[in-house]
Formats: sequence, C-alpha cells, structure tokens
Amino acid sequence: MVAELICSVDGLTIYELLASGDDERIETMLTLYAKFFPEYAHYVPRMRRRAQFSGDRREGHLAHYWLFEYEGEAVGLSTFRYIPKRKCGIGVSFAIETEARSIRIGEKRLSAFVITEIMKALRKDAERSNGECYGLVTEVEHLNLMAHYKTMGMLELPMKYLEPIYPPEEEGDDLQSRIEKISFVPVFLAITPYKEFELSKSLLRNFAEAFLVDHYELPRSHPMVQKTLMSIT
Repeated sequence: MVAELICSVDGLTIYELLASGDDERIETMLTLYAKFFPEYAHYVPRMRRRAQFSGDRREGHLAHYWLFEYEGEAVGLSTFRYIPKRKCGIGVSFAIETEARSIRIGEKRLSAFVITEIMKALRKDAERSNGECYGLVTEVEHLNLMAHYKTMGMLELPMKYLEPIYPPEEEGDDLQSRIEKISFVPVFLAITPYKEFELSKSLLRNFAEAFLVDHYELPRSHPMVQKTLMSIT
C-alpha cells in the first residue's frame, strides 16, 4: 500500500504513514529516526507498533507520522499530534538530513516549508475537533538551539521543564514499572504560535501537561509534573 500524500511541490513529497500499510516507508522513517535520535532509538519498536494504527486511536489525540522525500529520496521526518483539550499541537520529533537543509521549496528553506505544512495540519485538526490551537509546542534541548529558534519566531515558555526519558521496554513490564525507571533531563519548552496571544498561567499549564500528562502519560500528581507546574508564575 502507498501512504497518504500530504503535498507534492518542487520535488518535495510529504507522506502520512499512520495506518498506511506502507511498510517500506515506515521502516525508512524508523531508520532515519534511529539515525537522527540515537539516544531515543529504543523507542523504535513502540513507534513501529504505533504506525499500524490511525491517528485518532488514542482518545483525545490526533497523531501524525510524516516522512519527507525529495526527488524520491527520504530526507527527513516529523512526528507530532494535536491535543484538543490542551488547545495546542506538540512536536515530538523533527529532523532533516544535513545535506538537504539548504533545499528551497518556493521561497522557503525546506525546514520552514515543512513547519508551515505542520501548522496547516494542526489547524485542520482543530477544525475537525471544533476546537482551537494556539500553536506547536516543542521540547528544545540546548540553549544555542533555543536562541536560534527564537530568531525564527518561536517563543520560550517561562517554566522549569524536565523531559522524561523512558527506559527500553522489557518483557512483562507495564506503564507504572516504566514510569518508576524514567530519568529526567532539563530542557526548554517553546511554542511556534499561530498569532500573538497572552501567555496566561492556565495556557502554560495546558502546554506543559500536553507533553507530561497526555504524551508521556505521567500522572498529574507525579513529583516532576508538579515541579514543572509549580515553576509557572
């Protein structure tokens, strides 16, 4: 089967892989993911299982697995989702091959063009859910990267945020046992907004919980979740 075509322009094609049955492209995306994010490569088996289901399989989520190809060659990927009750999308992963980053699609660099397409997809998800979306919330690992993203219009969110890193899966384990083995790494949380808006405390909590509670499935009472929420002033 062939994955759903999201767009095709100037040699670039973007495919939606969830529930596509396009095993060749799914494996290509997972290989790229392990290459780009070796510290998260142990997530690949879970991602492979997830790719067999539709984007709305998890209640309250509209998920996407995208593969980017340029002139027939895979050059990047993104996994992201819209969470209606949090009024935002979350960018879980995004990467483009180094040699492809200079490619221009129309007047935009490849990365900027793809981000625009992701924002369009989130807007459609919000309309489909009769909700709203303030933008795409993303974890940013490094200070220099955060500074670079700010020049592109991304806003750093004022909180002390820690990214949960799940351990590799083991036979017979469950969510609670995995949560007990999580390590936490301080990173930045940021948003690519659709438009200007006031960053209220309630919105900031929504953005933090979109990742920590909804995506990572931590209980809201977890000490690290509470630590993040308490840092919002």
